[in-house]
Amino acid sequence: MIAYFFVNKYFAWVLGALLLFSLCLSGTRGQAGDATSVVKIHLPGYSTSSLPFLIADELGFYREEGIRIEIVRIQTGSGIQALVANGVDVSQIVGPTTLAAILGGAPLKVVTVFNDKPTFKLYVKKQFKRFPDLKGARLGSSTPGSTNDRLLKIVLEKHGLDWRKDLSLIYIGLSDVMLKSLQSGAIDGTALTPPSSFIAEDFGFYPLFSFINEVGALQGGVATNSAFLNGRREVAQRFIGATVKGLKYFKSERSGTAKVMTKYMNLNADTAARVYDESVPSFVTDGTISEDFQDRVLEFELKTIGTDKKMSRDKVFDFSLTKNVTNR
Repeated sequence: MIAYFFVNKYFAWVLGALLLFSLCLSGTRGQAGDATSVVKIHLPGYSTSSLPFLIADELGFYREEGIRIEIVRIQTGSGIQALVANGVDVSQIVGPTTLAAILGGAPLKVVTVFNDKPTFKLYVKKQFKRFPDLKGARLGSSTPGSTNDRLLKIVLEKHGLDWRKDLSLIYIGLSDVMLKSLQSGAIDGTALTPPSSFIAEDFGFYPLFSFINEVGALQGGVATNSAFLNGRREVAQRFIGATVKGLKYFKSERSGTAKVMTKYMNLNADTAARVYDESVPSFVTDGTISEDFQDRVLEFELKTIGTDKKMSRDKVFDFSLTKNVTNR
């Protein structure tokens, strides 16, 4: 079972110290103003999954709602710790790390979902044309229990491979490190998302499998804490309204979105357009998912965490603010 230390109350003082240190070192955006209109957003980095936030900021959607955002860029686990401790108001992370915190008693909710399909593809060296060819291979993964790690294991099992016995899984970390390991020959394959997947393909690596039809993996959205959702609900509603507007812009405006991508994701215009075309089918239109899909997400994520516990969808999801926007 994957251990998430932030669910242990013994580490509460450590969490506070880490939070203070992280927030002091992390860059923020905006200028001094009315604190009640400031919303602190945790992002692990700039990616397609963070674009609704970035678009809403760049195009003034937050400003129109009287909101100024501050972006706190720290790693996934530290960001969810900060969310639990009310050091940030929302996080982009809506997957297993957030669910693990909720299982541990943290008052968090997923209130908006950006994308309901994974954009990972499994890239391998050219000699691996079929899954049986991967026996004895070295495959790179991010961290044990992460979304892409769970997806990779599911796909290998579906194609008759025992990932414990038939091959070696090497945990490397970040996507750019996995790409470099693939290029250097340290691993034989790994699951990548755009734009790293494009670089791998341009280098001649073979796209053995696309994960887009694997159900249950959420890559981005809005998770928040009770202090923001209930204690600042009017601000939260305005924030969600602007964010969903950013999501809808992403879905419909290819050229404008590509410009935001070039600014934040260090891409040239052609690559940004290519990443957009590859990513946009995985995004939802209104920020919500059906109750049936919520149940399937929970089933996938609970298995990812490695627990036999059951959890109702209402314990994790609350789309009321998002539905208020879409029902206007």
